[in-house]
Amino acid sequence: MAVFIEKTDDIGAKTKVVFEMISSDWPSNPLEIAKKIGDRGSQKSLSAKYLYHFKKLSSIGLIELKKIGNTYVAWPREMEKLRVIHEMLTEE
Repeated sequence: MAVFIEKTDDIGAKTKVVFEMISSDWPSNPLEIAKKIGDRGSQKSLSAKYLYHFKKLSSIGLIELKKIGNTYVAWPREMEKLRVIHEMLTEE
């Protein structure tokens, strides 16, 4: 938990809100987050606006980010760690 607190000290309030939303309901894409926040605009501008926050969170290691088709999907890094551990335990 201390690592999370240290990493979130470097990000802004809007990026923290985006991270909290990704953590609470994942996997998420930028347009889903914009809709939950209640932000309005064209899909292209909303996608670019929230992708900025996604990339920032990914660069500091709080989320995993993957491009699927024409959109990006994000999930918390902690869930990725749990997935890897699960694979290691179930592999025989």
